[in-house]
Amino acid sequence: MDFSWKPKYKRLASEFLKLHFGGSQGLTKSFPCKRDDYPWASHRPSVVDSRVPAKNNTEYHGLEKHAAQYHATAQYDYAYHHWLIAASWRDQDMQANNFSDGSHKKTIEYCVKQALYNMALESWQKKPGENILPQPEEFGLSVSDIKNKENKALKEIDEFIEKY
Repeated sequence: MDFSWKPKYKRLASEFLKLHFGGSQGLTKSFPCKRDDYPWASHRPSVVDSRVPAKNNTEYHGLEKHAAQYHATAQYDYAYHHWLIAASWRDQDMQANNFSDGSHKKTIEYCVKQALYNMALESWQKKPGENILPQPEEFGLSVSDIKNKENKALKEIDEFIEKY
């Protein structure tokens, strides 16, 4: 299965961004960056203002955190949407800051794998008797990674609930 970033994903991510956040401004307001220091300055001298990738980093990690929480609570459609938005956000960050290294590309592919896995789970969830439960390995994901993300997400949700 091909997990590379495709133009159709960009269009879908844009639709999901509007659906969940009203647009890019809504997303940026949802994930404020409160860092005082920005470590990119020392090892990414080509970045003019290191606060930009730091802010983008906060946003796509926030999207991925929400995606994992949606997955852990069996809201696979929203998990699919958020993983795809995160992949798009990462791709745009990569393009804007001229990050062309393999680790950035692999991370985008990881988000695509997660998105497609959750899309398949959503399809299964709608008609469980007609479909076979998708397995993480079919999407290049490991069961232990999925379980670890689920456990972490559920813990975060529980901690949030305890606060309020």
